[in-house]
Amino acid sequence: MTRIGGVVALAAGVAFPTLLAAQGAPKAGLPPAREVIARYVEAIGGRAAIERLPSRWERGRMEFASAGLAVRYELFAAPNRQASRSEMPGLGEVRGGFDGAVAWVINPASGPMVLDGVALQQARQGADPEAPLHPDRYVASLETVGDTVFGGARCWKVKVTTTWNEEYYEFFDAASGLLQGAIRSQASAQGRVEITTQILEWRTVAGVRLPRVTRADMMGARIVNTVDTTEVRAIPDSVFALPAQIRALRGGS
Repeated sequence: MTRIGGVVALAAGVAFPTLLAAQGAPKAGLPPAREVIARYVEAIGGRAAIERLPSRWERGRMEFASAGLAVRYELFAAPNRQASRSEMPGLGEVRGGFDGAVAWVINPASGPMVLDGVALQQARQGADPEAPLHPDRYVASLETVGDTVFGGARCWKVKVTTTWNEEYYEFFDAASGLLQGAIRSQASAQGRVEITTQILEWRTVAGVRLPRVTRADMMGARIVNTVDTTEVRAIPDSVFALPAQIRALRGGS
C-alpha cells in the first residue's frame, strides 16, 4: 500500500503488487513468482479491468486505536496521479500528492516538502494502477521465498526487489490468490519506517477489487484504515496541481 503525504496517504493508498521483471529458479515446492502474480491479477478482476480502472474519489477514516483517535480523509486517484487531504486534530490540514512527476507533502508540523529518492519512487509506484501489468517500470526481480502463515491464512511469501534496489515482501493467499498483506519500509521525513500491512476486506470498483479495510502496524502503533465511500468520477486536473508552497520550493516551476 500505498504512499504520499505521510501516514494518511500511506494508509489510504491502493495496494497493487508489482509484476515480475526477472526471476531466478523457484525453490522446491514453491510456485514461481510469475504464476503467483498472474493469479493475483485474475483474482482482482483481470488485465482488461485493471487497464480500464477509472478515476475516483474516496472518503475514509483512519483509526489510531492506542490514541482513541479517528482521522477522516479524502483521496483523489487518477492514472499515475494522486492527491489526499485530512484534518489532524490539534495539528491542522495535512495534504499530499503526486502529479505524475513530483511527489510532495504539506504538514503543519514540518512544513512543505518535495519528496525525492526512494520516497519519490514509492509514490510513483503507488499511484500507478497498472504496476502489476508493466514490470519494467519498477521491478528488477521477484522471487517466491516461502510457504508461510500471514494474517491467519496460508500464503506464498514473495520477495520484491525494485529497480532502485529496495527490497520488501508481499504475501498472497494460497487459496484465493489475493494479496493478504506486505512488510515494507516506508520512506519518510523521519527516515525509513517498517510497516506491516494486512488487507482485511476488499471492495469492487468498476470491476476491480481494491482494499476497503487495511490494518497497518508500525513503531508500536496500529492504524486501521477504512474506505467508507468510493465514487467513480472525473477528477479535474486542478486537484493534482502543485500547491504554491511546493512550487516555491521548486523555484516557481
